[in-house]
Amino acid sequence: MKKTGLLFVSMLLLVLMNGCGEIKDAMDITFTIDKNKVFSVDENSLTTSSYNLDLNDSEEYRKYKGKIRNVEIDYVRYSITSNTGGGGQADLYANVYGGPFATATKVAGPIGFAAGELRGLTDVAWLNKDYFESLLASGQLTVWAVAVGTNVHLTLPVEIKVRVTANPFE
Repeated sequence: MKKTGLLFVSMLLLVLMNGCGEIKDAMDITFTIDKNKVFSVDENSLTTSSYNLDLNDSEEYRKYKGKIRNVEIDYVRYSITSNTGGGGQADLYANVYGGPFATATKVAGPIGFAAGELRGLTDVAWLNKDYFESLLASGQLTVWAVAVGTNVHLTLPVEIKVRVTANPFE
């Protein structure tokens, strides 16, 4: 009888321990962080100044820092709100936070445009979303918009929506 009771208690503990992981997973918290940057590209400098995206600017992110399970890009969208130059193509590049453009990787594009063409909100065509998300795993990255073309004068607002999953019990 003692052995049966001990076996039952052992089985019960095993079930409870395995079930705790499922309970812990059910306590995940998911929130989004929206970032916006207006890139200006002109003929003198076909590379924009860098944009340092830092999720630590979000109070909610800071609250759960160290308990983050996953960081994913919901979307990156752009529009062309001013185009007073010629036609061409733009691309988005990313690198580690504060890293140089010289070692950046193209992550989205091409964004083709005709002279004077304006465009409403459009999803980017991803070239390397996994790399972009891997950079965001640290909570920070640097982004550039780069254009090629003749006489380019382009204003390119970009929206980035990041989905963060955290668990306060981690």
